[in-house]
Order: sequence, then structure tokens, then C-alpha cells
Amino acid sequence: MTDFFLGVIAAAVVVMAAIQVTVVVFAARAVRRLDRIADRLERDIQPVLASLQAVAADAARATALAAAQIERASTWLENLKGLLATIRDMKAPPAKSSGSVEDDALFIG
Repeated sequence: MTDFFLGVIAAAVVVMAAIQVTVVVFAARAVRRLDRIADRLERDIQPVLASLQAVAADAARATALAAAQIERASTWLENLKGLLATIRDMKAPPAKSSGSVEDDALFIG
């Protein structure tokens, strides 16, 4: 009877070992497959990332150019304001001072 139990135990150990070997083989295959997928994904994403970097660089350059143009326009408008103020001052008639001698000579009353 003990030989029978030893045989059952030995068979169970063999079955467990076979299951463990099968699990390890499947896990190794899954790891290799995931590694290939990761490599392919990295290879496919690399051009997209390069394009995104180029777009970001172009956007930064465009922003810098726009800021420079706005600064120039602001300076130009300030100069225009000054010029218009000067022209307005040149067109305005001089203000009469109250109490001048000419006003006193014409005063009747």
C-alpha cells in the first residue's frame, strides 16, 4: 500500500512539474511577444514624436515672431499718437488770455 501512495505522490510531482514547465514556457513566449510589440510601438511612435517636436519648435518660433511684431506695432502706434498730438497742437488756435490790453480797449461799459 505504501508503494501505491509513493506512486501517486510521484505522479502528482511529475504532473506539477509539467504544469510549471508549461507555465514558464508560455510566460517566456508572452514576454518575447510583448518585447517585440514594445519595439514595434517605439519604432512607430518615433516619427510622430519627431513631428510633434518640429511642430512645437515652429509654434515657439511663430510666437516669438508674433510678439516682436506686436512690440513693433505698439511702438509705431505710440509714435503715431505723438505725431497726431503734435499736429493737433499746431492746428489749434492760440488761447486768448483774459485781461489783455486789447480786450480792455474794446470794452464799453
